[in-house]
Amino acid sequence: MPKHRILLAAPPGLARDRFRTRILREAAPALLAAVPDLAAASACLVDATPATPPWQRPGEPAAPSEPPFDAVLDLWGPGTALAAAGAMLAARLPDAPRVSVRVAETVEKDELPRPAHAAAPGVKFLSLMTFQDDLPAPAARRLWAHHAALALAVHVGMARYVRDWVEEIAPGPLPVPRFHGIAELHFPSVEAMMTRWFDSEAGRAAIVHDCGHFLSRATRLYTTEHVLKA
Repeated sequence: MPKHRILLAAPPGLARDRFRTRILREAAPALLAAVPDLAAASACLVDATPATPPWQRPGEPAAPSEPPFDAVLDLWGPGTALAAAGAMLAARLPDAPRVSVRVAETVEKDELPRPAHAAAPGVKFLSLMTFQDDLPAPAARRLWAHHAALALAVHVGMARYVRDWVEEIAPGPLPVPRFHGIAELHFPSVEAMMTRWFDSEAGRAAIVHDCGHFLSRATRLYTTEHVLKA
């Protein structure tokens, strides 16, 4: 099933909390009404980055105090529906900075109840991943796919794990480093994310070492997912 992710930021002059509320209460319902052919949809509202992020590679710069985006819309459906949804959002939110991404989705684990028309439990963590500059795309994709088995073994608190390979992204400058993949780790609670991200210090070291083979940098978002259409 084709999938699009649309990352949105509050337009200048609009409070970020008001923008998030507007996305959930106005833009998302209007989108579903206008594009009934969407197979599924969710709105992920970006929360504050934890003061002590549970996942930070040694030597990485600290995460910015203000996340670069305020909402992420995940949309599934035929190409015509996804195109209509993008056009509708552009017309409804003309001043909101956005990044539109077409992805190839691989669901590695799905053990999290996500009822329709409700907030999914816990934290949906998104990592916008930039791969090593000198790594050809097929090699990066292969190394990331190989990494999935280790992630499933080590991230013991994770209930849902999705890998999105970026097939197309808007041209031109982005508000974040250009990324090639999006990792989604969904934890059923904040406690599970903070204390059970890794099974052990040895597991943490193994993840850091393995990511070093393909990952250059990442922009990380901590979100609450609201399932609009299951």
